[in-house]
Amino acid sequence: MSNQNTISLEIEKTDFPKVKDQLLAQNWIEQNDTNQYVLFRLKSPAGSIAIMYFSGKLVLQGREDLSKIISFLKKKNIEEKPKEEFLPHFGVDEVGKGDYFGPLVVVGCFVNEELFKKVKLLGFADSKKFSDSKIENLYNLVKDYPYYYASIVYPNEYNRLTKIYKNASLLLAKQHSKVIEEGLRDLESKNEVCNYVVIDQFSSSKSRVTSELGQLGKKYKFIQFHKGESDIAVATASIIARGIFVSEWKKMNMKYDFHFPKGASNVIDNAKLFVSVHGKEELDNVAKTSFKTTKQVLG
Repeated sequence: MSNQNTISLEIEKTDFPKVKDQLLAQNWIEQNDTNQYVLFRLKSPAGSIAIMYFSGKLVLQGREDLSKIISFLKKKNIEEKPKEEFLPHFGVDEVGKGDYFGPLVVVGCFVNEELFKKVKLLGFADSKKFSDSKIENLYNLVKDYPYYYASIVYPNEYNRLTKIYKNASLLLAKQHSKVIEEGLRDLESKNEVCNYVVIDQFSSSKSRVTSELGQLGKKYKFIQFHKGESDIAVATASIIARGIFVSEWKKMNMKYDFHFPKGASNVIDNAKLFVSVHGKEELDNVAKTSFKTTKQVLG
């Protein structure tokens, strides 16, 4: 096989299970191997092969950049962390509420034992800590998971709803309650036990979201606190929400052949340029025009 990389690593026997778990968490698939000296054999989504021998030698072979995999294994294999007590639960977070351009994305995610193990190995944390490329990689590893529920509020819909509600916080609360109700309804229909719901608190009033819930949501225990991404379910919802946001943001860039900056500062010049090319009516389809920034853009 041309242009193939082959790398060997020495692994401590106590770390054999961790290496396997870490590769499985990155969507490698286990394969059969009849060699009596082989403990396990895995194949990556890109076609690379990992063979773990009973002797402690791990052989990685493939055309992809194996250095990232090696770095990940070494980083994650340094120490054994104590087991955390975990109860399957639901977490909610949003991305895009502070971005002038692009949608608001709210995601609710139910984390069960299996996903908990995977995202801990992958190092899920607050999505704001990661680059877009890192987010895309992490999102691609979990996007096929069946128990997350997303609401994408595109700019024109966001602008319409803010005029109706006259309160961005209320709009956000309604989107939170929407994904919570949808998620809990789906989980109950599939007999999945959800022990509680955690929300990254965005309002000074804890009843802001719970007052918008239907009868189903009001039966559950809710936990709300600021910096909610410290909870693994909220952190996972945060990663997924930003993964969706980045995907939608790229589509918007391609559609208009335009670079839309993120955030709400340093966007005025770009927004003025967009209006000069596409007209002020089109701004409503790409930007949250309820932001005060719009006055400066159009003024």
